[in-house]
Amino acid sequence: MKESATLARRLGLRLHTHLAETLDEERLSLERYGRRPLAVLDALDWIADDVWIAHGIHFDDTEVARLGASGTGIAHCPSSNCRLGSGICRTTDLMAAGAPVGLGVDGVASNEIGGLLPELRMATFLARQRAQDPSAFVPADALHIATEGGARCLGRDDIGRLEPGARADIVVWPGDDLADVLDPLAGLVLGPERRARHVLVDGEPVVTDGALLGADLGTLRVDLTRRARRLWPAGAV
Repeated sequence: MKESATLARRLGLRLHTHLAETLDEERLSLERYGRRPLAVLDALDWIADDVWIAHGIHFDDTEVARLGASGTGIAHCPSSNCRLGSGICRTTDLMAAGAPVGLGVDGVASNEIGGLLPELRMATFLARQRAQDPSAFVPADALHIATEGGARCLGRDDIGRLEPGARADIVVWPGDDLADVLDPLAGLVLGPERRARHVLVDGEPVVTDGALLGADLGTLRVDLTRRARRLWPAGAV
């Protein structure tokens, strides 16, 4: 781990791992190393402003302060945490401490949807549930961690916001049903599920009117099915 950190910094690359996702991890770390997971990672030079970690659920107050002071990023994966019963990330505490907090989906093993909008909603609900305060985390906070917060975790200042000079990575969602809503952003985050209408990456269209450009989804699904069946044992359901 120390050699990986040294190599990454020599090459100007960022570091990423999972940390403090479960209480089992905490117990094992205490048994094996006599220290909590964050202290173990800190001793390996992995708590710094060029590192972002996934989950980051089980931190005490001192550890939250350490993450904020070091600028270590946290990729909050709310739906995955709920599906696995791992716990609730201290999102608002981490943000208040100054730590970059982004929004993630984890992987398909614990999040079959893997979409952005469900995570916006779930992040809002969990932060309010943890604080037992409906004003603790508002839709604008959810959008912030999904955009600027994620950019900070990646060490990027050219993405995550809509303004002149930033890269044109843009998603347009249909909002035809939000004209009568006092706060359209709240309608987007808390309202019915919707698919992206347009997606641009660095100004180039990737999705237009809901259709993926440059590839045929039907063909891709057939190919994926063929590949998957090669991995399934005979008689598997």
